[in-house]
Amino acid sequence: MTNNQEAVISHVLMQIAATTVVSEEDIRKNINVFKILNPLSPEEEEEVVKELHSRLSIRMDRGACVKDKNHVTWYYTAKRDIQPLFWERYRTYLMKSQGFNGDVIDSLDASTDEMMDLLGNPAASTDFSRCGLVIGDVQSGKTSTYTALINKAADAGYKIVILLTGTIEKLRRQTQGRLDAGFVGLDSTAFTRNKDNVYIGVGNIDPSVTGWAVTSTSSDFNTNAAKQLNGRLSGIASPVLFVLKKNKSVLEKLEQWLRLYNANPVDGKIHSPMLLIDDEADNASVNTKKDEDTPTAINAGIRKLLKLFTRSNYVAFTATPYANIFINPDSTDEMLEDDLFPRDFIYALEAPTNYIGARTIFPADGAHHYMIQNNDDCEYWLPEKHKKDFVPVTDMPLSLREAIASFFIANAIRDLRGQKNKHRSMLINISRFIDVQERIRKIVDSYVRELQREIKNYYAMGDDALKHEGIAFIKEVYDHYFLTLSDEALDGEERFSWERIQYALHEAVAPIVVRTVNGGNAAKSLNYDECEEEGLRIIAIGGFSLSRGLTLEGLCTSYFHRNSKMYDTLMQMGRWFGYRAHYADVCQVWMSETSAEWYEYISEASDELRREVRKMRDLGLTPEYFGLGVRSDKDALLVTAINKMRYTEDIPMTISLNGEVVETPYLHMSREVNAENYKVISSWIGRLKREGYDFADTTEKDLCLPHPQICNIPKQYIIDLLSTYKSHYLNMDFRTANLTELIKNYTDGTVDFWDVLIANGSCEPRTFCGEEIKPIRRAFAIKTSSKALQMSGKGSRLGSANHAKGGLTVDQKNRIEKAARALRPSTDKTDKAFSQEEYFNSGEVRNPLLVIYPVQLSAKTRSSDGTTYDDPEKENLIREYPDLLIGLSIGIPSINGRKKKTFRYRINLIKWKELLDVDDDYYEETGNED
Repeated sequence: MTNNQEAVISHVLMQIAATTVVSEEDIRKNINVFKILNPLSPEEEEEVVKELHSRLSIRMDRGACVKDKNHVTWYYTAKRDIQPLFWERYRTYLMKSQGFNGDVIDSLDASTDEMMDLLGNPAASTDFSRCGLVIGDVQSGKTSTYTALINKAADAGYKIVILLTGTIEKLRRQTQGRLDAGFVGLDSTAFTRNKDNVYIGVGNIDPSVTGWAVTSTSSDFNTNAAKQLNGRLSGIASPVLFVLKKNKSVLEKLEQWLRLYNANPVDGKIHSPMLLIDDEADNASVNTKKDEDTPTAINAGIRKLLKLFTRSNYVAFTATPYANIFINPDSTDEMLEDDLFPRDFIYALEAPTNYIGARTIFPADGAHHYMIQNNDDCEYWLPEKHKKDFVPVTDMPLSLREAIASFFIANAIRDLRGQKNKHRSMLINISRFIDVQERIRKIVDSYVRELQREIKNYYAMGDDALKHEGIAFIKEVYDHYFLTLSDEALDGEERFSWERIQYALHEAVAPIVVRTVNGGNAAKSLNYDECEEEGLRIIAIGGFSLSRGLTLEGLCTSYFHRNSKMYDTLMQMGRWFGYRAHYADVCQVWMSETSAEWYEYISEASDELRREVRKMRDLGLTPEYFGLGVRSDKDALLVTAINKMRYTEDIPMTISLNGEVVETPYLHMSREVNAENYKVISSWIGRLKREGYDFADTTEKDLCLPHPQICNIPKQYIIDLLSTYKSHYLNMDFRTANLTELIKNYTDGTVDFWDVLIANGSCEPRTFCGEEIKPIRRAFAIKTSSKALQMSGKGSRLGSANHAKGGLTVDQKNRIEKAARALRPSTDKTDKAFSQEEYFNSGEVRNPLLVIYPVQLSAKTRSSDGTTYDDPEKENLIREYPDLLIGLSIGIPSINGRKKKTFRYRINLIKWKELLDVDDDYYEETGNED
């Protein structure tokens, strides 16, 4: 887009902001007005029309909130007397400079109004201490939300705002810059160095309104900067902003300075209202083994700041809802007594419809699933588990070379689309060790320079250029990954021929630089602000510094190969989430098949938790219930176990299975155990038949699945089966002894009667338990040390969502799907498939379900180049099993008006490490670069 085009778009959006329905005629009429001062060619005008249609189609839900019942509402009444000077100029800035449309801004306005009402009233004479949590998606715009909240807080009378970022200085500087533009309105570097004021962002809209930034884009809090305020804050009319790293020393210095210069000498307290926002809140409690950064030190610093004020608010923002502030305490009482527990409110934000996140990338039916590319061959070049002295060979894996070539092509396409001055980034996150990152940089840099030289010399030679290996390779990548993209993936963008791309390559890739990005050099390496006019084009190689909060501008290509299955670690490493206007089709995410499967799994877990917030809101429940829900969620184990591994050999856990599905993705390798389980199931089905419980006529009972089903059997039969079936110990949430105890203890009727389904798949028909079935086919991985067969390879999935419909009539299925759809954000696609859990946590009445999986093993294995073959070792193993292997799953409904039932058990951490492939080096993985 040219400057004239951007100006016209901005003016039109401002003009039609309050219009509910916008027609094509309205758009063109406004364009005609504003193009008088900003001339457009006919082609540019059509591009503006298209862009306006795109921006105006973006919608955003308000989100959902659970809150304490005793809070007295105040903000909506107070708005009558509040002059929203800060908010109005930020609103204008979002629309004029950031391209937000009216619908998204209205949703942001409404949600932050709700958040303001949940804070304490700054005009009240009574003391208050409020704690809340806001959950958003990774890279989804949480910064815009808390910037809006800060602006409204300033309008309402808050005098002190403290914003805590992550532990990396580059992230702090990045956040400071955004607050300078979105709240202060002045360049903080120029301000704190006594230079002439330089208006930026909101300052260009209304310079008469301003905040004071004590910190700057060049320095964190220090006493020299504070002295420029002449000691006391009470004499300053404007609200004062501190943007700080989570660092023990910084927090202590700020608390000391505030206390010495600003506290009331009588009671030692500061009586000005204060808002503290903790960005990346789950990172505040991570133990990185450095004393100054221990959870105790950071959290103690936060608590001391809060207690210094008689009227304070602590609002935590996180994209990973299983934050440590929920699940670290060993007991419920400890959790609720924690000073940072969000006892007052929990708000789950919804991302706008143009957000590209886990739920659109990883499911097979996701709108951006085309981005996923496989890099399993990286394991042979740089194993996921390696030491700091590892030296990769210079011959890079094919996938990495293809990823680099794809980044070259993406740069050419973006140039051809008129985005020449936009930043472009490629991420390579394959080692946490700085030494290894530097070795990788040298190899990648050498390869990039070689391609750049060849392109420079031969790009203009037409077809003859393809005689040269590098250009021919880039053409092969174009043919394979770009030429085959569907029209739906392009979403209206122009598809360019190879001839045009080849001719654009030199200018597009010549500026590309290869740099490492880690704690020591992040600010210098990612110098986007210094390249605003021409745009930085960078291949960034790093580890932890690329995994927390940092935004890689214009990220096109991500190459990821890391050893982690932890929910929060994986989600925070997802720098590829976010917004990709006009270049989503050229974006790629390279990762192993295992990582992609885990991302899909944790995406489902995250969506599940958001639905839980909406359910609890509708039922009028409080944050305490949400906290208990997180603590008892089976997926919380993915965080809790790891955080406690270094302290204990066993973990006591309390989990609930209401609204959950648990299964046995790990089957025994032992021929004898499998034969015994087969016999157990056959005998159990035979007993049911003898005692009057036979397979139902699915047509007569109007059941929605044609699979063999037995309905309404008493729970004692389920208890008897689980007492004799042998589940592998790696099925951590399918511990038969715990499950039988749980079922026995239900007294509210939820599990009194069960349905049973025998899952059918696509194999050749055969007789099983007197019924003709088609067994399910599953690929598998061999875990020799634990003597287990891992279903679906490393994905560890046994069942499918369709099987969750077992026992349901067509009418029941429709009612449950309607209720489940109501718990989804309205921005979800109406045809989005339902997950297994949604069939059990909609709140509708249904029987619990036992699914029996007759498994026929498949020796199909994926090779490093993406092709499949029959693995001889697996074929030999399959021959040892004369019968089908038997897996099980259990789904227990969560029914409105009935309490969730929990049970306690202990996890053996040696086995848990084995399950998650975690070794002792994992602790370094969670926060340090060596």
